[in-house]
Amino acid sequence: MSAVRSTVCDLRELPTMAALTAWATAHGAAVTYLGPDLQGHAVYAARRGPITRVVVVPGPDPHPHPLTWHSPLETLPADAPTRAAGAAVRVPAARSGGPGPSGDPCVPAGGLRAVWMAAVRAVSVL
Repeated sequence: MSAVRSTVCDLRELPTMAALTAWATAHGAAVTYLGPDLQGHAVYAARRGPITRVVVVPGPDPHPHPLTWHSPLETLPADAPTRAAGAAVRVPAARSGGPGPSGDPCVPAGGLRAVWMAAVRAVSVL
């Protein structure tokens, strides 16, 4: 008895964008932008069934994504108490009086989240 073989995934890289466009045209597939690779080069692909062809275009990505970071301090509630810069942060003590779940006596029962929230409350909002 012979087993029927079917292709699950056929993924190959083509050398140029022109080769990817020609392959896509011949197979009735659309070329789509996938995003940048780790070096910041644009990656495009065309897919038809289980077959996918990709190309990495040398040079900078024409669709750069800005790297942004938002501090949690920017979204403090309006009623958050403010304190003088450099003020000591009082960390809540463990409710059980013993060490925290990690066994470290310095970690309060509320965990690191309680430490973080105490620190956030101690920072002045400019």
